[in-house]
Amino acid sequence: MSNISVKSMKLGLIAYKDDEAYYSYCPALDLIGYGNNEQEAQQSFEIVLEEYLKYTTENNTLIADLEEHGWKRIGKNKKLMPPKMSELLQKNNDLDDIFNKYDFNKYSIPVQMQFA
Repeated sequence: MSNISVKSMKLGLIAYKDDEAYYSYCPALDLIGYGNNEQEAQQSFEIVLEEYLKYTTENNTLIADLEEHGWKRIGKNKKLMPPKMSELLQKNNDLDDIFNKYDFNKYSIPVQMQFA
């Protein structure tokens, strides 16, 4: 019997446009998708996220990678929580640039992560 648990959560993304390209960026994972419009950027991000989760799950590195990105274990269940936006802004110069140079929209998407 497998000891894999699946956790559902929401990931915060930032959508913005730079020149002629649109981007969907997840600062908590430092992953980005892009396209010719917002929909293409979101679809691109979903592919990048799927590949990231597949790779880190198959290699049993997901938890270590999340912790490297500033995720913390909280409470009795040691639930993994993404870093706060204020923490990310202090550590991530690219995110700081996005906030200061571009008009952007913040939104969330549901995601399921498998933990061994």
